[in-house]
Amino acid sequence: MKTPDTAPALQRTARRAWDILVRNTADGTRVDQRYVAWEEALEHFAEGRAPATAEHAEIAEFLELLEASSIADPMDDECDGAYDWAEVDLGEETRAPVSLADGYWLRHQAAVVASFGRSTEHASAYLDHSSSEVLSRLAPPSQPEAVRSRGLVMATAGSGKTMSFTALTAKAMDMGYRLVIVLSGSRNIQRLQIQQALDAHLVEGGNDPILRLTTTEHDYLGTDLDRRLWEFERADPELPLNSVYNLRHTAPRLLAVKRNATVLGRLVRDLADHRAGLSDVPALVIDDESDPWSAVNTIRPGRPRPVVNELLARLLELLPRSQYVKYAWTPFSRSLIDPAGDGVLFPMDYVVTLPRPDGYLGAVEVSDGNVNVVRPWRDRGNSWDANGSLRQALDMFVLTGAVKLFRQATSRTYCYRSHTMLVQGGRRVSEQRQLVERLRLLWDEAEYSGEGSARRLNRLFDTELLRKADSYEEGSCLPETFEDLLPYIRDAAERIGGSSSPVVGMRATRHELWKVLVGGSVPPGDFEMEGLTITHLRQPSGDGAGVRWFGEWVGLHHGYRDLVRMYVQLEAGQDEDWMRASSRFESLCRAEAAFRSQMHAMAIAPGADQLRAAELPALAAYHLSRRHGQGSAGPGGTVSRWRSYRSRDPLAGSQGDSGALLPEQCIAGSAG
Repeated sequence: MKTPDTAPALQRTARRAWDILVRNTADGTRVDQRYVAWEEALEHFAEGRAPATAEHAEIAEFLELLEASSIADPMDDECDGAYDWAEVDLGEETRAPVSLADGYWLRHQAAVVASFGRSTEHASAYLDHSSSEVLSRLAPPSQPEAVRSRGLVMATAGSGKTMSFTALTAKAMDMGYRLVIVLSGSRNIQRLQIQQALDAHLVEGGNDPILRLTTTEHDYLGTDLDRRLWEFERADPELPLNSVYNLRHTAPRLLAVKRNATVLGRLVRDLADHRAGLSDVPALVIDDESDPWSAVNTIRPGRPRPVVNELLARLLELLPRSQYVKYAWTPFSRSLIDPAGDGVLFPMDYVVTLPRPDGYLGAVEVSDGNVNVVRPWRDRGNSWDANGSLRQALDMFVLTGAVKLFRQATSRTYCYRSHTMLVQGGRRVSEQRQLVERLRLLWDEAEYSGEGSARRLNRLFDTELLRKADSYEEGSCLPETFEDLLPYIRDAAERIGGSSSPVVGMRATRHELWKVLVGGSVPPGDFEMEGLTITHLRQPSGDGAGVRWFGEWVGLHHGYRDLVRMYVQLEAGQDEDWMRASSRFESLCRAEAAFRSQMHAMAIAPGADQLRAAELPALAAYHLSRRHGQGSAGPGGTVSRWRSYRSRDPLAGSQGDSGALLPEQCIAGSAG
């Protein structure tokens, strides 16, 4: 790299001129032949190369005259107002792509094509739209003044969140962001899934320009090599890092870090050591909120802010150009329920609500009464894992797999990479291993290639699938007779059994998978299971954990919404727990549907009814404090009603039963 003293005058002038040219013409208004010649020549000289053509020599002569004349004074760093970007009309041109020639977004799209096959067009359009909605709220990386922003992206649980912020990462790096930090949940399996997605969609081999400070093998370690990577290279040391020229020649840094105090402390320490060199580094920090169904059960306003939040706030302070984007999968996110606990992380700058993707199954269907995926299995014995419910769940898993293969063979509309079943295991590893062995034994006993299994599956097809054929649009794509499905049943059983066991433990994977997955007693939170169709739960509870497990089937089920089932094993005397957990989950879904509907109504309302981030905690508390009955999923009240609730008007609480979903101290903390 040339120093400021040895870089030739032509090279220095060309870099400045090229930078200004790109900034002011990146909107595509200048594409004539003369402009293209100047752009090519300036980039040629900026690399320190000599004129190669007669046209190059003519442009070089002009630049040399410019450097020697008084006209060039504003580009002299020793003059007042040197390289004064404030004089340049930045506008949209500062958003010009400055990364790879082909672009990380194009690379991401290619990976989506490989992942989704025949469903690519739908998936790409949704990811393009949702990522652009968020990207438009971020500060331009090359603008002169340092600007921080804090925002919230409100999506839907299980709607492909990892793919969504991976798309945002791709576009942000094209835009010029050179540091991207993605925070996962606190478990290694959550971080691993995010790391695998980033690597699969953005990184191409060992020679890729992206510098990864984390890998699938390890989280951020803070080694000597890691610390050296915080010294961002500058192709032209006389220009700030966030100039268009330097951004184009600076490798992006990418990290996937779990929410762990030790790991974040290590990262904050190393950033603090390089603080002086980070002032002009455009940084994007994506915070993936885990456990989407647990926030209403675990937040208590007034308690000390978690250490992880303190470290994250410190990290953002060390990055003057940081853009903090929190992804939440229900409107009742931790930020909105307990804004004081989030502190500087509260999304004061913007809130983006992403549309529901096609093929989604969730709160709206529950609140409208149009979904019935749960099948409680009441056992006369005392054992929660009696063979009856597990056997029927396995049969349904094979049967729905066969229906998927039938649809895939008869219509190009459908493509199923994965088909999975989740079985809730015990808290201990030994219990989960025993469950794996039990499921393997049941699989062998089922004999899915024999006549006995055919009779069972035939009855299940008639009672569980044909009865629901009009539930969703996919339901019309069923074979006319069970006999038409028999070849696909054998194929499905072979795929699930394969050359290995049909039952495996929970793990992160980006590969095609047709297996039964055994998880622990604690739900996997925001861990995404591709192709999840059948879920089997042990004894339910009416507390927060029960609600979290109830939400596992919610998500994107493109082309198989009518096939989704959840089996819940009930022991003797557990009917009350079942009703409590079921009622709580349904009430939360109705509250979510009403909240989203009202947010949409407020967002399009004129004048004073425009939605502000500061008002969302009161709106969340209002809906969580009411017992939403059936049919309350419409607009859900008026803006004036919940605003009067926010001011603690005694009449505002008369619409419902206070404290239905949220503790009283949490209601007061959110609405006060």
